Amino acid sequence: MELDTKQKVLIAIYTEYQKDIPDMASITSSNLGIDHDIFKIALDKLDNEGLVNGLNILKGGYRSIPKQVIIHHAKMSSYGINYVETKLNIQPSLSNKEKVKVVIDRSTEWGWEQLKDIGSKVLSEVIKSHAGI
Repeated sequence: MELDTKQKVLIAIYTEYQKDIPDMASITSSNLGIDHDIFKIALDKLDNEGLVNGLNILKGGYRSIPKQVIIHHAKMSSYGINYVETKLNIQPSLSNKEKVKVVIDRSTEWGWEQLKDIGSKVLSEVIKSHAGI
């Protein structure tokens, strides 16, 4: 399966969203290996399509590229969650830990190392929070 940039960004947000206390600011263009302008456009599209809520998008000037996108308060919409879970064949009833494992497995299949790294970090934090560490 091939993913476009918008889908990659959405899956990264979905993965971070699985933590008890998500840190959406950790989702950056450099962490995902994506050009910064393309990353901002992808976030703008996700907001426009109702897949993600809580983005602060600053537009202006003559370019279609947002001047700035603040992702700190981003949250997955129910539509966005359903989209990712359908796309990746994730059962909604799985625990957050199990969902992250599926994302890691899929990213390994696709050869997308950046998402695999993000997923592994999130999984580690989810396990720690459930263990009370």
